[in-house]
Amino acid sequence: MPDKPIIDVLKEKLGDMIKSIDQPRKRRIYLFVDRDDVQDAARTIFYDMGGRLCTASAIDTPQGVEIIYHFYLDHDQMMVNLKTLAPRPDLVTKSVGAVFKAAEWIEREIMDFFGVKFEGHPDPRKLLIADDFPEGLYPFRCDYPQREVEGFKPYINEPPNPDETCEM
Repeated sequence: MPDKPIIDVLKEKLGDMIKSIDQPRKRRIYLFVDRDDVQDAARTIFYDMGGRLCTASAIDTPQGVEIIYHFYLDHDQMMVNLKTLAPRPDLVTKSVGAVFKAAEWIEREIMDFFGVKFEGHPDPRKLLIADDFPEGLYPFRCDYPQREVEGFKPYINEPPNPDETCEM
C-alpha cells in the first residue's frame, strides 16, 4: 500500500491550524496558518515530519508582511511552504527562531528589511542594517522612499527609454 500523500499528512497533523492549503505542483505545497500557530506548525513540520528549513522569505502586501518558511522534506522530495501574516499596523508574529536556531538569522534579516517584530526571538538585534540606519525605514517595504540616484532611473511602471539605455 503506498504512503499517504504529504498534503493529507499535513492536514492530519496540523488540523485546524491550517487556514488554507494548496498543492499547485507535484512537489510543492503552500499552507497558511495564523501568526499564533506558526511556531507549532513549524515545530510539527521540522520535528515530526523531518522537514529541513531551507530559508524564509517575506512579501510586503497591503494587509501586512507575509512570511514564508520554506521546508524541504528530503524523504518525500517535497517543498512545504509555511506561510503566515504579520498584519498591519503592528507587523508582529511569533518567532520560529525561538523554536529552532536555523530560523534565527533569516528572521533577523526580515526584521531589518521589512520591520516585522518576531515575538520571543532570542536575539532581535540588527543583523545587516547599520546601527545608525534611520528608525522606521525598511528598505524592502513598498513604502520605502525611493531616491533618484544620479545617472540611474528606477524602472517604475514604464519601460526604459531605448535612447537612455547602454549599448553593448
